[in-house]
Amino acid sequence: MGDIFEESLFVRQPRQYDKINTQAKAFAANYCGNTIIRDSIFGIIENYARKRELAVEILRYPFKDKELWAFTFVKKGTLFLCVNSGLAICKQIFAAAHELYHIHCYAEDIDSDTIASGSLLDSKTAADMAMTQEDLEANAFAGLLLMPDIMLEEQIMLYGIVGEKISVDDVLTLMELFALPYKAVVLRLAEKHDITLAKTHELLEVDASAVSERILLTGKAYAWQHDSFSYFGSLLDDMDYNSENELLTDSREKSDREYLEKIRKDFLSKGKAGI
Repeated sequence: MGDIFEESLFVRQPRQYDKINTQAKAFAANYCGNTIIRDSIFGIIENYARKRELAVEILRYPFKDKELWAFTFVKKGTLFLCVNSGLAICKQIFAAAHELYHIHCYAEDIDSDTIASGSLLDSKTAADMAMTQEDLEANAFAGLLLMPDIMLEEQIMLYGIVGEKISVDDVLTLMELFALPYKAVVLRLAEKHDITLAKTHELLEVDASAVSERILLTGKAYAWQHDSFSYFGSLLDDMDYNSENELLTDSREKSDREYLEKIRKDFLSKGKAGI
């Protein structure tokens, strides 16, 4: 299942990992509260943008490309976060948290270059090997934010999950609780020293098809394996508001709706073409 552990920030740069852990805890305290995040990550991003006075549009649409997870770019002062809703929801959640780190670096003037140039998260970066320092940090940040140490420890105790006896089904239980992909959960267990290096490799060597089979047989984490809806940010919301408040003429409303439908069809046709 790849070298995600050896290539992680935790192994390669332990001091920087500790810094990212501190950042994730501070971010959670200010913007997340004491709760398991799961799909609330999208609302958290919007709340963060509101508090930081950033213009952000979150778009979720199936790009028909399983290698593409998410990308973020700036256009005329607005940040656009695009997440591939054709992926399993757990991957969308991780992708959004990953991109949140890039947005955070941009907003806090830690590093604006990545977002300014346009960040892109693909399956290799998310599940195997990050190609840039900021992507390496973003992967660590996403895992720490979505599965913080204190909550992971609490759930392990509640469900009686024991160290070296941890099985694939135990990982599935944590996947269901935190809505994270398999590898991300195993990595967090290793980072928190709940499992040894040998157990980490054992779990990571389990084939993806075997994991999927156990999900189907047990039903654990099944709800997070589906894709989700398409969401065009505020475009349709603004359209409905203008219509309800009679701010548009009949001809303008008709032309605007036709234009939005054209955008939707263009997205779909590009997705089918693999773009």
